[in-house]
Amino acid sequence: MRVYDVFTPTDVPTYTYVDRSAQNLESQLRNAIRTPGMIASLSGPSKSGKTVLIRKVISQDSLITVSGAAITEPGHLWDRVLNWMEAPSSTTHSTGHTFSGEVAAKAQASAGIVVAKAQVEGEGKAGYGYERAKERVFERAGIDQVVKEIGGSDFVVFIDDYHYMPKDVQAAVGKQIKEAAERGINICTASVPHRRDDVVRGNAELRGRVQGIDFAFWSEAETRCIAEQGFSALNRKLPPFVFDRMAKEAFGSPQLMQQICLQACMRLGIDEKADVEVDVPVSENDLIKIFEQASTTTDFSSLLEGLHEGPKQRGSTRNQFKFSDGTSGDVYRCILLGLRENPPRLSFSYAEIYERTRKVCHEDAPAGSSVASALEQMPEIATDLEPNAQIIEWSDDVLDIVDPYFLYYLRCLPRLASLAK
Repeated sequence: MRVYDVFTPTDVPTYTYVDRSAQNLESQLRNAIRTPGMIASLSGPSKSGKTVLIRKVISQDSLITVSGAAITEPGHLWDRVLNWMEAPSSTTHSTGHTFSGEVAAKAQASAGIVVAKAQVEGEGKAGYGYERAKERVFERAGIDQVVKEIGGSDFVVFIDDYHYMPKDVQAAVGKQIKEAAERGINICTASVPHRRDDVVRGNAELRGRVQGIDFAFWSEAETRCIAEQGFSALNRKLPPFVFDRMAKEAFGSPQLMQQICLQACMRLGIDEKADVEVDVPVSENDLIKIFEQASTTTDFSSLLEGLHEGPKQRGSTRNQFKFSDGTSGDVYRCILLGLRENPPRLSFSYAEIYERTRKVCHEDAPAGSSVASALEQMPEIATDLEPNAQIIEWSDDVLDIVDPYFLYYLRCLPRLASLAK
């Protein structure tokens, strides 16, 4: 057994799968898919385990996965499904009729019938035969073809990242998956809601047709189980404080916890299962290096630079402040320094961010109006730089870091320090 079999940040885990039985997610999903005409809707934060759940519950041979980002027109959904089936883009059918009989020699000349056998003189008879053929080309038939192929079967069409579709396409696809469900196609969607609004459940076409299954970020105890189960399977005993630190830095993301554990194995020289249990010492420096290495699996450098710089200035320059880390900068750097402070959080009220900006400043701090204005601008900057992803959101005086990998990158890689002037 190798470490890559145990810690699987990009695949369905076996040794480190955590059931979370208290939330009954597996049973909810099975029941929703088994209910005729019902659409299963997985909704929750990015990297919270939605895709892993469906891949755990549904056999890989029966799961037809389509990415919402690949659907820019309603018909693309069924094309992707038919691609998975390896259905041809078009088919040709020949239709024909064969005639046979005999005709008198005189009649054959007048009728222009070609006789394959030797000519017969006078009133003799001749056999004849010919075939009239016609070819017709049939293009793919979209939803009708999919229904014909897998309607009433155990196959499940899984639309991942439904929220990545354009808004007008989401509505049109909603109508089509409603029809598909009514005609016997098992449908499951996964999406990241914008705050409390889910694009699938908020679709008027689907009301009464959707069984919602809600995800939240994992608790530290749940993510800790990944490390405990994995290192136990490898016969390695790490100090308990290591698992606690890992769980804190994973921010409730099982995928991120898998990545941290995998990088820990690489740093600590763990390649495969030991024959007997082995104690593994871990230093503070080891942990720093492990966290840094795990953060290199994703790159938010352009986004971080954009947020640090803020929107283009017109007129006077922004006020500069001195920070407790020895650097100086404007309100945007101040907020980023506040977000990376302990304890790690993925959601902050305005009051909490304001308080953090006071803590990171050495002397003067940005005014509250300046902080509020910057918080309104930062999601717009993020959207401009990452148009196909939801990274941070500001709504109702609450800042949400939607993608935990961004906070991890901000906290664990010394990139922010390098941007200081």
